[in-house]
Amino acid sequence: MKKLSLWAEKLTLIFGGIMAGVFLGELALHQAGIQGIKKPSDLVSFDSYRLDDPAGWSLKPGAYFEWQGEGDRSFIRANKDGLRDREHTKEKPPKTFRIAVLGDSFAESLQVPMENTFWWKMRKQLNKQCTALGDRKVEVINFGVQGYGTDQELITLRHKVWQYSPDLVILAFLPGNDIINNSKKLEFSKRKPFFVYKKGELVPDMSGLKLSPREHNYLEFSSVDYLPTWLVNNSRILRVVRQVDLNNKKRLVDAVDKKRAANNFKEPIDPVWKEAWQVTEGLITLMSQEVKAKKADFMVLIVSTGVQVNPEPILRQKYMKKFGIKDLYYPNWRIKAFGDRLNITTLDTVPRLQEYAEKNKTCVHGFPNAMQCDGHWNSQGHEQVGKLIAQDLCDKFKLVGPVDRDRKAYNR
Repeated sequence: MKKLSLWAEKLTLIFGGIMAGVFLGELALHQAGIQGIKKPSDLVSFDSYRLDDPAGWSLKPGAYFEWQGEGDRSFIRANKDGLRDREHTKEKPPKTFRIAVLGDSFAESLQVPMENTFWWKMRKQLNKQCTALGDRKVEVINFGVQGYGTDQELITLRHKVWQYSPDLVILAFLPGNDIINNSKKLEFSKRKPFFVYKKGELVPDMSGLKLSPREHNYLEFSSVDYLPTWLVNNSRILRVVRQVDLNNKKRLVDAVDKKRAANNFKEPIDPVWKEAWQVTEGLITLMSQEVKAKKADFMVLIVSTGVQVNPEPILRQKYMKKFGIKDLYYPNWRIKAFGDRLNITTLDTVPRLQEYAEKNKTCVHGFPNAMQCDGHWNSQGHEQVGKLIAQDLCDKFKLVGPVDRDRKAYNR
């Protein structure tokens, strides 16, 4: 009994010392005005996303959270099927031309209110102004998810999109990082499906999904984020630890990204980048084939990067000179030429956005709380892209005239 009593006393002293140290540490940080980084009340990638999706992750059905990242601070709500969109029935309503949008964060568009997204604007404009649709209405369903590569978008097409019987599938392709996302050797996040060539055939590699959820987006979140939000946000010590951890990871990502980002705009010369492009083009080919096998139409929407549509030409030239880039639009030309060879419709957002940005001396990428003229499309960028797609589709509808249920409404 005496031994137990002595152990109890020792444990009490140890615990008391720890608590005193924590108290003094908290007091010292408070006096020094050091706050650290709070944990968001709803940590998007953990609380609002499911990690058991065939594509790696997706919004939880009915998820609701406040977006506090890049862009406009707003509340995000997922529909019952886990899409950042309004509700849709699986069965297509009569006299409806249904469009499915696949893409990454540019399509999910958490940075702007849903009513300002390009796919929302596109639908409204088509229904309001495109008389060539006859008595049909356009319905757009958004399947975009942040962080997705073309590989995950192909899996989403197979597992989700066909349930809605779309007439047209639009792939929002971002040359700025989709080639990297599709490469197992270049992509940071390994907890996702990839596609690899085996005996000349592109096949899925799902081994990455066996990694623990903790390894998902490990570069963007601290181990402190696994603790309760109330505990983290009421402890300056934990918030400082979180800040140090995230800053270190950010420096790592930035250092690597600066070295490789420019490669997106160059013709690949090393085997890793050649393979990344080969896989990417193979994925687009598979997607096109599967869409056309379902008697639907397919379009690749080439998403701009901030530097490509910067309103100041001199800044684009400086970027090219700094990184030895000969043609800032190399990936756009390549995707367009690739599409032409395989009879795949492509629509490039760069010419429209660059013209608009230069004419109005404004940025179509970026927000006051983030990178200027870089990052994701702001509301102006979304509006211009929505108008561009609507105009392109309406022109094609005019070529075939009024449509009815027995006739395709869209052809190349």
